[in-house]
This record gives sequence, C-alpha cells and structure tokens, in this order.
Amino acid sequence: MNELYDKLILRIIFTLLLCFIIYLYKHAHSILYPSIRHQLLKRFYPSKNSPDTIHLFSRIIGIGIIYSNFYFDMSDGILIALFKLLLESGVVIILYLGSIYIIESIVLYNFEYSDEILRRKNYAYSLICFSHSVGLAYILKTVINVSHASIIMTFFLWLFAMVLIGFSSKTFPIISKLSFNRLLVQKNMAISLAYMGFIWGQCLIISSALDHQLEDIKWYSIQVILKILLSLIIIPIFRRGLIFIFRMHDDLPVRKEENKETTVSSEVELGYGIYEGSILFTSCFLTTVITGNIQYGNFYPLF
Repeated sequence: MNELYDKLILRIIFTLLLCFIIYLYKHAHSILYPSIRHQLLKRFYPSKNSPDTIHLFSRIIGIGIIYSNFYFDMSDGILIALFKLLLESGVVIILYLGSIYIIESIVLYNFEYSDEILRRKNYAYSLICFSHSVGLAYILKTVINVSHASIIMTFFLWLFAMVLIGFSSKTFPIISKLSFNRLLVQKNMAISLAYMGFIWGQCLIISSALDHQLEDIKWYSIQVILKILLSLIIIPIFRRGLIFIFRMHDDLPVRKEENKETTVSSEVELGYGIYEGSILFTSCFLTTVITGNIQYGNFYPLF
C-alpha cells in the first residue's frame, strides 16, 4: 500500500513540474514573438477574439502532442529524473518555438500577427498558424522518439527535418491552383483548409520517413531521402485514384485574360478548399502505408 502512495505522490510531483514547464513555455514566447507578449501575459477571454483563440490553443495542443512521447526513467533517482526532464524540456521548447518561427517566416512572411489576428480577425490566417503548430509538433515528437532523448541527435535531426519541411512548404503553389497570398488577404477560408491538408500531409510524409532506427547518420539520411522520393511517386497515384473513384470534378472558377486562365479568387468556395486539402491529406496518409508498413519478410528466397 505504501508503494502505491509513493507512486501517486511521484506522479503528482511530475504533474506539477509539467505545469511549471508549460508556464515557462508560455513566457518563452516573449523572446521570439514580442508582438504577442501582451496577449499572453494578460487575462485571456476565449470569446473575445476567436481567431486569437485558435492561434493560442494551437500552441497548447502542439506542446501536448510533443509531451505525449516523453518517458520518465527513475532508475537513477528522482532528482536525476527531474533534472533530465527540465533539461530536455528546455531544449524541446526552444526547438518547437524555433520551428514555428522558421516556418511562419517562410510561409507567412507578408503577414503579421498583430494585423491579421488582432486588427482584422482573419480566421484563415489563424487556421494556417494552427496547422503549422500541430504539424511541427508531430514532426518534433518523431524526432525525439528517434533520437532516444539524446540532445545532440535531437538537434541534428531537427535541423534535417526543418530543411525538409521548409523545402516542401514552398511546393504549395505547384500543387494547388489557389493563390495563397491573394486569398489570405481576402480572408478566404478555402485557402486555409487547402493549405492545412497540404502541410499536414507533408508533415506525415516527413515524420514517416524519419521514423526508423538511427544507427549511422549517413545511411539514415539516405534512407529518409529515398522514402520521401518514393512518396513523391506514390502520392499522385493515390490522388488521381481518389478523384477517379469518387468521380470528382475540379470546378474551380476561372476567367480568361489574354489567352491565359486566371483563378477568380473571390469566387473560391469553402468546399473547394476542403476538396483540395482532404484529397492531398488522405493521399499522404495512404502513402505512409505503402512506404512504411510493408514488411517483405521471406518474400524473396535466400540462395
């Protein structure tokens, strides 16, 4: 019975420590995001500004996703376990906030939080920020799992993952027919849902490619690149297959200008954004099955 009480007390201690770490995580935003410092430090009213609520809770969900993969080993003593938790948490918070800062600097370089959230209450902008926070948390969770809590390997794998997601985020204009900047300025929800499916799909592909045993960094990197290249072959097949099977027709409004077809951005409906995002996200999900879940076993005989 005493052992049960001891375990309960230890769990409560770790719970309180995690709450303290989340408190530090909240204040760490003021370093990289000085524009939202006042919003985080004052009392928050969820109903006052719904886009700001989406933006804030995306960061909360993200840190929850990352910590869902943490393990506490107390074989060396509780003080060592607490110290490791604090050290790893500090590294993870820095990497996570750095990841969001980098990807938003790449994708949303023409937009500012204070303008889009506080002044314009742009739901499309807040949903794109939401997709970044959740997708990057999923990738960082995979990085921590593969590195086995080694801080050095976590840092190098994080850099590798950020290079991959940075390059992949620039392919959205190639894959989508929607004008990102123009529709985002117009606060069109179609672009946010289309982009959400796109970036979550890319995060799934990259996480699946990173998620295998790390023994030699050179061969590990080669295997990751090969998995991503294989995914680039498989994704279009699934995408065309889904469109063919469910008899979908691309009805994006266009107009002709000087022998060119131009998207009429103001007429893009919400349904089209759902169509683009869902098809791509589902294609990426199915692709991870093909690239990561096929075990050949003794399919090829040994001679």
